[in-house]
Amino acid sequence: MDLDPFWPAGSTTIKRNRRNDQDEPTDGTGGSGSGSEMREQPGRRKPNPPIPIKQDGPVTRLSHSLEIAAGADIMEEVAAFAGRQQRSVCVLSGDGFIANPTLRHIQGRPEAVVTFSGQFQILSMTGLFVVPSPCRPGSVNLTLYVDGGRGQAVGGSVVGKLVAAGPVMVKTATWSCATDDHLPAAGDKPAKATADAPETSYNFQQDTPETSFNFQQDAPETSSSSTAELDQDNIYQFLLSDKQLMMDECLVFERTLSTLQELIKHAEWWVHKDGVADLLQDASDPVYCAEDLLDSLHYDELLEKSEGNNTIGFSFLEFPKMKEVKGKLDQLIRKMENLDLHGVRQLFMDESVSLEPNLLPAEPKIIGRHKELLELINFLGLPEIIGKRVQGGDHQGMVEGRPDNVSVLPITGTGGVGKTALVHAIFSEKRVRDHFDLLIWICVSDGFDEKKLIKKLIQSAAESEMKSDDLRYLQKILTNGIIRHSRRFLLVIDDVQEDICQEDFHKWKSFLAPLDCAKPGSMVLVTTRFLKVAEHVGTMKHSMLEGLPEGNLWRLFKMHAFGSDNSDINPVLASIGRSIVSRLNGSPLGAQIIGRLLSLKLDPIYWRNILESELWEVVPHQENEGEDKISICSALKLSYQYLPFHLKRCFSFCSMYPRNYEFDAGTLVDCWVAVGLVLPYGSMLALDVGHLYFQQLVNRSLFQKAPTSSGYVMHDLVYDMAQHTSRNECFVIKDRCDLSRIPPSVRHLSVLGNSGLESSDLESLHTYKTLRSIICSSIDSNILTTSVVETWFSDLVNIRMLRFISCQLKELPENVGNLVHLRYLDISACEFDKFPDSFWRLYNLEILDARNCKIQHVPNDIVKLVNLQRVKLKDDLIRHRGCVPRVGNLVFLQEMPYYAVGDEPGRTIHELKNMNHLRGILEISGLCGVTGMEQSTEAVLHKKVYLDTLILSWHESIRPEKHNSSQEMEVLEGLRPSSNIKHLEVKFYMGAGFHPSWLHEDVLSSLASLSISSCPNISTLFGQPSRTDGSSSSSTGSFTGFRSLTKLCITWCKRLTGLDNFLHPEHLPAIKVIRLSNCEDLVSLPTKSLGEFLHLENLEVSHCWSLNWEQGLTLPLSLKVLKLEACGEFSDSALSCLRGLVALTNLDLQFCPSIESICTQIWSSLVSLENLKIVCCQGLNSIGGSESIARIGNVDIRHCPKLKELEQPFFRGCYC
Repeated sequence: MDLDPFWPAGSTTIKRNRRNDQDEPTDGTGGSGSGSEMREQPGRRKPNPPIPIKQDGPVTRLSHSLEIAAGADIMEEVAAFAGRQQRSVCVLSGDGFIANPTLRHIQGRPEAVVTFSGQFQILSMTGLFVVPSPCRPGSVNLTLYVDGGRGQAVGGSVVGKLVAAGPVMVKTATWSCATDDHLPAAGDKPAKATADAPETSYNFQQDTPETSFNFQQDAPETSSSSTAELDQDNIYQFLLSDKQLMMDECLVFERTLSTLQELIKHAEWWVHKDGVADLLQDASDPVYCAEDLLDSLHYDELLEKSEGNNTIGFSFLEFPKMKEVKGKLDQLIRKMENLDLHGVRQLFMDESVSLEPNLLPAEPKIIGRHKELLELINFLGLPEIIGKRVQGGDHQGMVEGRPDNVSVLPITGTGGVGKTALVHAIFSEKRVRDHFDLLIWICVSDGFDEKKLIKKLIQSAAESEMKSDDLRYLQKILTNGIIRHSRRFLLVIDDVQEDICQEDFHKWKSFLAPLDCAKPGSMVLVTTRFLKVAEHVGTMKHSMLEGLPEGNLWRLFKMHAFGSDNSDINPVLASIGRSIVSRLNGSPLGAQIIGRLLSLKLDPIYWRNILESELWEVVPHQENEGEDKISICSALKLSYQYLPFHLKRCFSFCSMYPRNYEFDAGTLVDCWVAVGLVLPYGSMLALDVGHLYFQQLVNRSLFQKAPTSSGYVMHDLVYDMAQHTSRNECFVIKDRCDLSRIPPSVRHLSVLGNSGLESSDLESLHTYKTLRSIICSSIDSNILTTSVVETWFSDLVNIRMLRFISCQLKELPENVGNLVHLRYLDISACEFDKFPDSFWRLYNLEILDARNCKIQHVPNDIVKLVNLQRVKLKDDLIRHRGCVPRVGNLVFLQEMPYYAVGDEPGRTIHELKNMNHLRGILEISGLCGVTGMEQSTEAVLHKKVYLDTLILSWHESIRPEKHNSSQEMEVLEGLRPSSNIKHLEVKFYMGAGFHPSWLHEDVLSSLASLSISSCPNISTLFGQPSRTDGSSSSSTGSFTGFRSLTKLCITWCKRLTGLDNFLHPEHLPAIKVIRLSNCEDLVSLPTKSLGEFLHLENLEVSHCWSLNWEQGLTLPLSLKVLKLEACGEFSDSALSCLRGLVALTNLDLQFCPSIESICTQIWSSLVSLENLKIVCCQGLNSIGGSESIARIGNVDIRHCPKLKELEQPFFRGCYC
């Protein structure tokens, strides 16, 4: 038999099995095995004989490139080409765009056919066009994969036409035609034709119709009406069972992943063991890939729900990939189970989230460094010290050649010995701060760059950012604007590295040069671990800091382990603790970290396990490290080993930030949540859990308060530990040299400005497709171009957190919609005025920071971002969020300070129903549009447990055009808040009563402040009506008050006549502030009871014209502020209540015509009075003389025509 050269001699050929219409391999003899295997066996059907292949043309194989024009049917064109050539065609690849392809899912049933609408780029095209032979028709089989538009491939067998959307290049190979002769076997039956199946006929013809043949393309067994194009509902029904199968597989997949993650938690304990670290690294990629697949499935569910149709998810088409990854997960599970990783970890590791953070006392003062502290302060040139030093002849600290104006004092010592803590103690000394005009702290542990350092110096001193990189210009700004002869400065440069020694200290000299113009006595304190640095930068003899003596180290250890330095501690723990301290070689950082670790469990077994840990014997990678470095490394490794798994991941993630980065706790927690390191726990939101994690890391001393701000920093050695544990996943690009050091499987990447990178360098990062986080900081828009970002968005589709800090992107590319996993987008420095259409398909987006974007209104499409939790827009748009129709779609939104109820669809109070994640403040306006309690209860305010402030507003003014009093009372009844509400305010309410059933302590147990404003029809409060004659009821009724209420404000309640039954010390035992104003009908206050409010600090009564002050007014000794303005007949006799108010600091009397004189005895008893205002008191004729108020610092007296004791207006102090 002659063989086609397309199948080399000796290779297998193909036969067609008619039972299942599949190709089967056969050997070159036409058999499928040995001769004995081909013998007919009893009870077995006789196999089909092989198909003999007869060569009827030249032995040739040719390659062709076919260009298909736009609009043409690719299937038809290739088939026509095969017919003209009378050669079978193998399609090798295709390039271009196609439109509206109909594909059969490869893993699906025969009817699983989907038509995809739109244009798609070809990723892969393969297939066979076999010309017909006398014994059978020709056949076509074409498989196509296209770009699904979200970083995923869509593929399947082509059904029907395949139309080119533009020029398409198809690469093919052809071979000469073969004739197939099938010898039918006994029992073979002819295939039954499908009457309903559509025929797609192609003519394989040369020049004459006699040589043309028709064949039927592989088509779905469905009606002709559904083959060409199926609507989404029908597609969904076709694939429903397949989708359910996939969902079942996904559950199995999730369980497999969860099992592996549990084993990884155990393996982390033994990461220092041989082979474990490598196995954990091997597990990293499959675990991340599995998470991405599950996240893609979740996105598809969001897509289907958000777009309101039965969209077939792309994850469905990635089902084979899920099976592949599951196989890898199963293999890793078997490997980890074989390691038998069990032991001490199970005794002491608690992976649950502690609902109460382990708070220890504040950082203790410097222990054991008093001598060094005084010695260093002595060299700062403080006036009271200079004289002592000169008298004692102490000049040893000075170095010859010292500049007249600026001295440099280096402090050196090993890492963790306490250099920074000691200098911070000096920096914080009051006498030091009083002596210097300017105090600046800068850390340079990430490398010494004189330009960056001068910029930091200018920014710290002038609080303004410098963007210029011109060294001379920066030096000039520093010399002329910041450092002047009139200002003496103290500059701390913390953690200077060896790179300062390069080029004969040229960078150091460039930095120091402009400082010499400062006022004499200016000082630079330099901390460094390197003796060479200290010897070269100092103009004074360096100070060497040694480790703490064991006695002082034991004191420090006890402070962190037990929370105090007392001696009354468990003797067993004390013995173990002393043994641990002896291993720390005097390191304060080691004592602090190990002490905090041991404080978590005051248990002898736990302490002994740490004492006997093999990690004390693990030697650092550098062979030249001393014992002090070994001890601190061991302490850090132990602290890391005993971290719960969730804290390990959060801790390691921090190494994606540069060394000595100043962390904001809130922003860092947002990043943790975005990349999936923090999940909700029970009823706790992920945000709250993340803040708990952060506090736990602070409690373990892995974060420390920044020396000069409210942020947090990592100690240099702690950062080294974080960097080591995440060395394959986190990376910081500081310069171009770092590009070659990026780990291949990097997940989290920071790119710093002024790194010398070009656009092409940034664009090359698109190859790291494993990236989940990117932070770009201060990169010029000419480098971080739209083209670069567009390339990233095309390839880095697994991004979850993307922050452009101080980077002004010119626009957000349209393909941002590819980032379907994105949770956190920071474009806060960008100023573009619109978002691309694809942006609103980022259904996983949780945080959007666009505070400087110049959008003019909140886009209505924002409600499509169904997972949005927080959005930061420019200030004037804050209230506009609550005006967007259908904002109720954002059920996870946490910040919406204002919601306006409207009449149009999507603006009713019902929108608030499911927004139970709102926190902070919520003001609901337009409640006049709510028709009754049935509607108001739809807001479900009692389930909004994260709110602490609620403002309810009915109308836009105090005199609305129309209102319904009884209706508004019903609406108020339905607006029951959560018991967690701390601040409640009611505005523009027109109801006649204010006594909803929920307004009592049993419901509002946390209420701290209550404000009732502009409610002119209220005549009663809390169901306790006043008598018609204006007198108060003597009965206190059933009202029990609010024991937690500290502030009460009632304003513009015209018809309110009395508060006697409410303002009672038993009802408001914790009240501190009472403000009453513009209550025109208010006739009485419980004057005799006011003195019993033991915590009252602020009492203000204004514009309550009808008040009749009773005799016997008393005020509590706790009162600090008293304001009486236009409040009825307040006379001299009532003023006697002022006597003895020793805490009173502010007294404000305005429009009190009945006051005639204030005697000297009153002024003399007000020993704390600082601010006095007396205005428009028409009857006042004496204040006891001007000397009576001489000691009061701030005075404003005016418009008192009868007062002749001083010239008016009289101003003093802050009133001038």
